[in-house]
Amino acid sequence: MSTSTDNNASITQESGPSAAVQDIQKKIVVRTADGEVFNLKEEVAMEIDIIKTFFQEDSISYETVMPLPNVEGWEMVKVIEYCTKHVELKHKVDGYKELKAFQALFVQNLSTKSLLALTNTANYLEVRYLLDFLCQAVSEQIKNKDVDYVRELFGVENDFNDEEYEQVKAEAPWAHENLNNDLH
Repeated sequence: MSTSTDNNASITQESGPSAAVQDIQKKIVVRTADGEVFNLKEEVAMEIDIIKTFFQEDSISYETVMPLPNVEGWEMVKVIEYCTKHVELKHKVDGYKELKAFQALFVQNLSTKSLLALTNTANYLEVRYLLDFLCQAVSEQIKNKDVDYVRELFGVENDFNDEEYEQVKAEAPWAHENLNNDLH
């Protein structure tokens, strides 16, 4: 079952010239892999390079629903939330402090695995500023973590035998000091 999400899309009926401008604001519709449908304001949608390319460079009608086969609904909700805030703040003089506060809240309740999934989504959708921020957030979460935790997180197989691993630890003891024992 698909649902419809509208990011700040409600148009207030006003009288005068501004009402006509609001009524003609273009909407872009996307459908995620899990079937969720999202109506995006054009200004927010154009922050997402894959959508921008699909509609502008390929001359596709705005009435076409763009499929996003590599994006789940929850990921799209987060991308829309971040892009909407970015659009809101990019013209503000003092937007940097507000952006930093927003970013802290944005990742506050996300697990490292969710951050990784969202990072892959930002990369797929080509939202560079979101990708940069998420990579930094992931690096902060794995900082001072045990190598076994990082291997498990990224799905990297340990190709060292016990003797080789001990040799590596002996050659670079600084890399194995002051690790956070909280593995999750």
